Amino acid sequence: MFKNILGKVLKCSETPIPRFLLLTDTSEVCGRGVLWSIMQSHLHNNASIIYLSTELSPEHIKSSLNVKESNGKLHFHDATVDPCGWDNDQPNVNVAQPLHNIMNSSYVKGSGGTQKVVMVIDRLEKIALYQDPLQLIRSLHILASEEHVQQLIVLSGRDVLPENILSAVCHLASAVVYVLPTTPSSCKVVLKKPSGKVLKSHEEFTLTPDLQVQVRKAQSQTTSPSTTDPETDAILAAQTTFNLALTDDQRRAKNNLLLPHTRIQSTGGQIHYTPDDVDDWDDDDPDDDLDI
Repeated sequence: MFKNILGKVLKCSETPIPRFLLLTDTSEVCGRGVLWSIMQSHLHNNASIIYLSTELSPEHIKSSLNVKESNGKLHFHDATVDPCGWDNDQPNVNVAQPLHNIMNSSYVKGSGGTQKVVMVIDRLEKIALYQDPLQLIRSLHILASEEHVQQLIVLSGRDVLPENILSAVCHLASAVVYVLPTTPSSCKVVLKKPSGKVLKSHEEFTLTPDLQVQVRKAQSQTTSPSTTDPETDAILAAQTTFNLALTDDQRRAKNNLLLPHTRIQSTGGQIHYTPDDVDDWDDDDPDDDLDI
């Protein structure tokens, strides 16, 4: 089955829009172009964006996005120079604080609490250097659940972010885009529908100079809610102190086990009953004294 999932996600035409979108890349390929593409779509839809940057200056980002030609609003938290505010008595941002406090402070100041906003976190692995993993995951969950947040978009390197944090964030995300180091450019998309269905797609694409993603080839598949995959098993194994998985021998023994009710249905059976001493085997009608 062929379906353009990436195009719908990046152009904000997927219904409902994924509340938590995770973009992952590696040291071999940068996914920021895909990030800016979806931001461009939001800005053209007159959205307000709160952007936490850890690598590029706000001026560089504005020039790359060509903000002047859009009607949307863009507010920055600049964590590129002094991320923890050590050089300033009143820092603009301190990434050691809970992430939801940082992002929501801009929402109250800039938007007045009157409209939904898009929140962007550029390079989660940089934030993870200054925060406890549990606090970081909790903050992401809070942000993705806030009523005033239209969409939470997180860019992260999957080869540098600690595996336990990456697994938890992938589990929380409504959609995950894995940008792959291939030629031509390609990515793997995992979209979790509210119904429980999971759409998976491998798509080839090109990124134009004006940050438009053009999908060249897409192949997708649908997974039912009851289907498990190795990635889910790995998440469960990492979060428990006991083994939930089965070995090959255990799985074969389980499949070959014939349960009693199944055996009776195929071969037939009899009911054997031994009366107790207190059983009443009197043939008289117990209700013969009633005038019925």
